[in-house]
Amino acid sequence: MYLYIKALHVFAVVTLIAGMLAMALALRIAIAAPDGMDVRHIGQSVLRWDGLVTTPALAIVWVAGFTMAFGADWDGSPWLLLKMVPAVFLSVLHSVEGLTLRRLLQDGKPVHRMFRAAPFAIFFAFAIIAWLAVVKPF
Repeated sequence: MYLYIKALHVFAVVTLIAGMLAMALALRIAIAAPDGMDVRHIGQSVLRWDGLVTTPALAIVWVAGFTMAFGADWDGSPWLLLKMVPAVFLSVLHSVEGLTLRRLLQDGKPVHRMFRAAPFAIFFAFAIIAWLAVVKPF
């Protein structure tokens, strides 16, 4: 059963990261868009995808991850506790990206330039998580 849950977890992680990168790309387009360029269609499409695919994938990542952790008796492992830091960061970033895109579409609020770094932050956090999960260094 563990291998099935692990496969589901990995699939959900790939889906989550792809969706977060799509959201980050939409925000970068909104930042770089010249005045008068309408980014609503892209933003609405990404938000629709986020609601139907990315957010459920995030829920599956957490549920499957906790199921594996407790099933394998890793709940007190230092590598797993450290892995939680970038995992929580990605969850928070996902929420902030979604709120920012919604505010842009609904209220026309500009996107802060810090979102230019979102794709790099996503890749970096994911790399740390993958390394800790595979290597289990401590």
